[in-house]
Amino acid sequence: MEEKYLLTCPVCENKNWSKIYRIDSWDIEECENCGFAKIDPLPPRGNRQLCYSKEEVVARNTKKKSFSRNLSRAAKRLFGKITKRNKSDIFYNKLRKYLPPKSKILDIGCGDGSFLQLAKNEFNCAGIEISEYLASLAGRIDGVSIRSGNFLNTDFKGETYDAITLISLLEHLDDPLGALSKCFSLLNENGILLLKTVNYGCINRKIKKAKWTGLRPPDHVVYFAPHNLSRVLKRCGFSKINVKAWPFNDNMYCDAIK
Repeated sequence: MEEKYLLTCPVCENKNWSKIYRIDSWDIEECENCGFAKIDPLPPRGNRQLCYSKEEVVARNTKKKSFSRNLSRAAKRLFGKITKRNKSDIFYNKLRKYLPPKSKILDIGCGDGSFLQLAKNEFNCAGIEISEYLASLAGRIDGVSIRSGNFLNTDFKGETYDAITLISLLEHLDDPLGALSKCFSLLNENGILLLKTVNYGCINRKIKKAKWTGLRPPDHVVYFAPHNLSRVLKRCGFSKINVKAWPFNDNMYCDAIK
C-alpha cells in the first residue's frame, strides 16, 4: 500500500482541507486555515525519479501546449526581451548583490545547468538534479560540480554554502517543509536562499480558476501564496524574508536570509 503523506499542512499544521478545483484525475485542495494548496492524490514517491527520465523530459518539452499556456509563455518571453532580463539574469544579479565573488553556491534542481553556466563566471558553483539525463547535460559545464539524485535523500557530508537557489522547483516538491528546512541547515551563517515559485495568490489564478496555467498536476504538486510562503520560511528558521509578487504575475520571487 502506498504511503499517505502531506496530510498535515506544512505551513500551519492544520489537518482540514477543502476541495477547490478538479483537473483531470486530481483535486486541488486548500488548507482551511492558511490557504496553502496541494494536489490529491499525490504521485507515489517511488515514481518521482522516473518522471524525469530522458524519455519523459523530451516528451514534456515536445508536448503540445494549450493556447492559454502558450500565450502566457510568449508574454513572459516578450517581457524578458523588453526588459533584457530572464530568470537566470535575475538570480545572478541577486547573488552579486548579496555575496562577494567566489562564494559557494548550490542550485537545487539545476536542470541542464543553464543558470550555473552564467553563475560560474563569478561564483564557486555546484548543482543537484533528480533527472540523470538533465544532470548529464549539466555535467558537461566546466568548473561546476553536479550531483544526480533526490535532494532530500542526498548526504552532503557536512558541506555548506553561502547561497542556495530554488528556481521553479518548490512547486514540484511533495515535502516543501523538509526541503526548506534542509536548505536552512546547508547554509552558512547569514547565508541566502533565493527562490522562484508559482504564485497561488495571484489574481490570474482567481480569475481563471482551474484553467490557471500554474495548476499543472501531477508535475506541480504544491502551491504557495506570498503570505504562507513567508510563514513556512519563518517556521524553518529564516529571519529576513522578502517576497516579491505582482498581483497579475503567475510567479513570485523570494529572498530569505539565515
